[in-house]
Amino acid sequence: MKKQFLRSSQVIKGFIGTWRKRFRDYVNQCLTSGFIPNTFRPLQFLGKYLAKFWMFVQVGRIRIVGKENLTPGGRVIFCPNHSSMFDAPVIFSIMKRYPRYMTAHEEMRGLAGLKAVIMGAFGCFAVDRTRGKTVLEPAINVLLGGDPLVIFPEGKISGSGEYLPFKKGAALIAIGACDQLDHKEKVGIVPIHICFHGRDAKTAGGPYGAMGFKWRKGATVTVGKPIWIHDLNPLTPDTVTDTVRIAITEQTCPTTSLPSAV
Repeated sequence: MKKQFLRSSQVIKGFIGTWRKRFRDYVNQCLTSGFIPNTFRPLQFLGKYLAKFWMFVQVGRIRIVGKENLTPGGRVIFCPNHSSMFDAPVIFSIMKRYPRYMTAHEEMRGLAGLKAVIMGAFGCFAVDRTRGKTVLEPAINVLLGGDPLVIFPEGKISGSGEYLPFKKGAALIAIGACDQLDHKEKVGIVPIHICFHGRDAKTAGGPYGAMGFKWRKGATVTVGKPIWIHDLNPLTPDTVTDTVRIAITEQTCPTTSLPSAV
């Protein structure tokens, strides 16, 4: 009896050890720049409605202008401005489809690896901003596979609300997908402007607990018409990025602004 118990204990320990190793290996993959994790649709569905409730509690009513542009057809990248930690859950809560979200790998760390796995299941994938080229090909493949993308072109949060320089990643991905499709299918970028009516610059970078109810004056999300890549001339990363930047920054909002003139 004792031998059977010891044998059973060894089997259980071996199983737990194997599971821990597999879990740790998968966490490391999820934190690898350019790795595309597996999504879990029931969790995405639940997460969307939890995000809606969460944003109602901490942000208030979210008004959407141009809602029809959330489902434009074709292969699209949604590009919002980035002025607070609330941007990602706001976007997550209003999406009609289930996009993939390019996320700074440091934001996916925590909770002994659970955060990386859960965020991956929601649709996030990691990017190391010091090695941005590592995500270009995987992101292009996501678009070619039919999933939309969400990319914040400023790359990081602007605590002041003043727009940061727009990076060319979204443009390079869109052009790359368009080239692989021989320009025979529509590839576009949808500019999105998030305007918080009561932003608090001191807590814009989080954490959410510190943000509390200071932001609870609602927000307006303006979803612009898609910018179809094949319509642009010349078709260069600079042209695409400038077109997206203008479409976002031309929106009127008291809590976002263009950089001050030097």
